[in-house]
Amino acid sequence: MNPTSTAYTETAFDAMHAALAPPPAVSGDRDQRLLSLAVEAGINGHSLSLLERIDLARLSAHDRITYLRHVTSCAAWFEAFQTIATAAVAGPTCGWPEDEVEECVRRGMDESGADVLPDAERHAVEAHARDEEWQVRERAIALEVSMATRVSPRTAGRRIDSARLLVESLPRALSEAWSGHWGYGHLRVAEKELIDVPAPLREQVLDDVIPHAGTDHPRRLTDRLRKSLAKRDAAGMAGRTRERAQQREVAMWTLKDGQARLAITGPYDAVTETMRQLTALGHARRAAVRATDPDTPYSLDAGRFDAVTAAVGRLHEQMTGNASAKSPAVHSEAAGDAGNLAGVIHSEVTRNAGNLADVIHSEVTRDAGNLAGDACDPWNLSPAGTPGSRPRKQAAIIVDAATALHLADEPGYVPGYGWVPAAIAREILADADAWRRWLIDDTTRTLLDAGAVRYRPSEALRDLIAARDVTCTADTCTRPASEAQIDHAIDFDVHNTTPANLHLVCGPDHLAVTAGHFLIDSHEDGRALWVSHRSGHAYPSYVDPLHERPAATALAEPGITTYSDG
Repeated sequence: MNPTSTAYTETAFDAMHAALAPPPAVSGDRDQRLLSLAVEAGINGHSLSLLERIDLARLSAHDRITYLRHVTSCAAWFEAFQTIATAAVAGPTCGWPEDEVEECVRRGMDESGADVLPDAERHAVEAHARDEEWQVRERAIALEVSMATRVSPRTAGRRIDSARLLVESLPRALSEAWSGHWGYGHLRVAEKELIDVPAPLREQVLDDVIPHAGTDHPRRLTDRLRKSLAKRDAAGMAGRTRERAQQREVAMWTLKDGQARLAITGPYDAVTETMRQLTALGHARRAAVRATDPDTPYSLDAGRFDAVTAAVGRLHEQMTGNASAKSPAVHSEAAGDAGNLAGVIHSEVTRNAGNLADVIHSEVTRDAGNLAGDACDPWNLSPAGTPGSRPRKQAAIIVDAATALHLADEPGYVPGYGWVPAAIAREILADADAWRRWLIDDTTRTLLDAGAVRYRPSEALRDLIAARDVTCTADTCTRPASEAQIDHAIDFDVHNTTPANLHLVCGPDHLAVTAGHFLIDSHEDGRALWVSHRSGHAYPSYVDPLHERPAATALAEPGITTYSDG
């Protein structure tokens, strides 16, 4: 074992034990002095070396907070350091990478003889070759960054995009991280909120927020950025808000222990109203369950989940015509729309002010507490008297009176969301039946009013490789065999379509290998060594956990390991 590595491991364990020790009333002289020197040194590597020498067990509660704050500032500085390092590996979005790509395209055109084609056709071929070269280059870089930093290629790609944006377009934000003010969360906020903002406007917005960099946490920074944008780009922000109001998305991803998560994205008011009504149904359902069996554990979230699955299941039954005689209609217009789900949703949404949750809620209400019409139905609920079951639909906008009266254009604030431009604020105010209005005096701030892959392997061999490798053999890529190709590690020579020379590689990574960015050394057991042409670093893949043997047990002799095969 590396002695240096052992020393650092021991130091880490010492620090962990010290962190768990109760703080003394007064810090030790040596450790307090080291802390003071670290703070005086500012945010840099020297400061970190001083912090590392401090015995946390000897720091008082007060000085531990000082220590934490300074470590956090150093972490922000190191975040900037890592971002710059990532940008240095990836290269800029223009400049010398364009020269590299153009040289590759020119060489390819010369080798293929495409330069003799008619101008229009040659330009088209050239443009296609350029796009393809860029895509392959970017994938190769992302793949190497992913293997070098041990993250997925997708995450590496995001980090590269983020690093380029921050270094090229948001250097002032990155500078705040270098100064220890903005950490990871702050940089992600600045990136998300300013990515589509034109450069001149971006600088103006940064002028508004940077003076508060030393005190703003990420959420507050979000509010501050949105407020500045709402004021300096009111028309643009209003236009984007109206455009994105038409965007809706439902996404699902798997979790551990047989669970999965479903998320909906859409207009803020529609999502919040849906959540409000799901909460109402959840309260009602929980009350009904507890009334039947008080000892049954049933949470509000369980009620919300059951409300969603029940409503969607019944709508699907009615749409497909599989509903039983006793199955209730979630949409009373389903028959009239001839089983067309889009028609059902559209007609109901129109009548319910754009909110599908209203449909569910209004059906519960129309059936007077008996949605099923059957006493055995699990949703035979009565909302009456259930906490939060029948709140009125409402939201809030806080705006000064002058803006409400078109005499000023100050941004409005939606509690729970944040700032919106004046035009959107006034549109919200105009919907008096659906929104609760709060007007406050611009001068006194007082409330005025409240309203609402022979070359090809055989099928058997393909199955063997797929079962052996499981996923793409680029170690950080998790694309499954179903989305991968069979690749020859050494080019086909009429004799080497064998398990030892074949491995799985997904489409994007295969392009990077074919283009020469990586050399693959494959092994019989499925392991593959990816060697980067660009850096010379080698990145081994590992046997999938599916094929791992039982946990190893170390023997008394050093360096010997035994396995129990049970």
